[in-house]
Amino acid sequence: MAHLVMIGGFLGAGKTTLMLRVARRLAKQGRRVALVTNDQAPDMVDTRLARLAKFPVAEVSGGCICCRFDEFAGEVGGLARDLNPDVVLVEPVGSCTDLAATVLRPLLRFLPELSVAPHTVVIDPAVWLQMKQRPSMPPETAYIFEKQFAEADILLLNKSDVTPQPSMEIVRAEVDAQVPRAQILPVSARTGAGIGAWCDRVIASQGSGRSIDVDYATYGKGEQWMGWLNATLDLQTGSSPRWNHTLSEFMQALCRALSEAGESPAHLKCLLSSGSLIATGNATLGAPSPDLRILQAGRSSRKAELVINLRIGLPPRCLRPAVAAAIGSLRNTEGTFLTERSFAPAQPVPRHHMA
Repeated sequence: MAHLVMIGGFLGAGKTTLMLRVARRLAKQGRRVALVTNDQAPDMVDTRLARLAKFPVAEVSGGCICCRFDEFAGEVGGLARDLNPDVVLVEPVGSCTDLAATVLRPLLRFLPELSVAPHTVVIDPAVWLQMKQRPSMPPETAYIFEKQFAEADILLLNKSDVTPQPSMEIVRAEVDAQVPRAQILPVSARTGAGIGAWCDRVIASQGSGRSIDVDYATYGKGEQWMGWLNATLDLQTGSSPRWNHTLSEFMQALCRALSEAGESPAHLKCLLSSGSLIATGNATLGAPSPDLRILQAGRSSRKAELVINLRIGLPPRCLRPAVAAAIGSLRNTEGTFLTERSFAPAQPVPRHHMA
């Protein structure tokens, strides 16, 4: 019987990093692992990262798994049938909530051969503090953030490696006061600190989240405040390639342009590949600057592919021009859009709802 572990949380909380770390941990223990990624559009960085890590992955795009439940259940059932995994790790869209009622409990009814782990939600302490002290998003979007952790069985306070201890203690006390029934664990998805205890618990136990009341009109307005862009670009340089520096320059230029337009990214995620070189970058709400990492060092060519996933409180029509301007600012580098989708999420309409 496959055991399904869903990892929820707001945009940029660190869900993908956590999911991949847990997948590697379980694989080392000899367990068979499969992943499911989810987004409002294709061209997902998360799916590519999972494939680079050599894990079988199914992608559900075009809406949250609650609204595309039949497709989601079909993908999970297919993974269970074809691969016989011990664990299926699922990462839903970061702007979705009410997942216990619209995904986990329906799964128990329609796929009884599955077992479901306690619902885990990841929190970025910096975003929590920003939401409390100097809100940068409308109340409807803050409403989604609050509803996400209200339905959790387990709350992970992520990024303990970069969050000052006094801030961690403040956030933990405030979270505990708001969600007294949930277990709260400080972790670092990046370093692995605290992950073992959480992983062992969710693999060995079952749950289906907590029932919450959700105003779907407010929920829909909260999602629609954000413009989304998923794009793939072909990059070419006329000089000796230094793609890690190019990615850094691009993300900084884009973040500056977006800031001048009045907003910081709720989440900006990039993946650049050239030859055997693979680099990734993240910019999140509450972070002082983009975070870049070399996933795989190696020889590169004068051509590269850049995948961009951007979520920000700006109209969708502003996003492609901002990306194009940031590309245009790069030295000795030209970029061509291969694919591009800019949009605001549609009003969520779950296929099922089981309180």
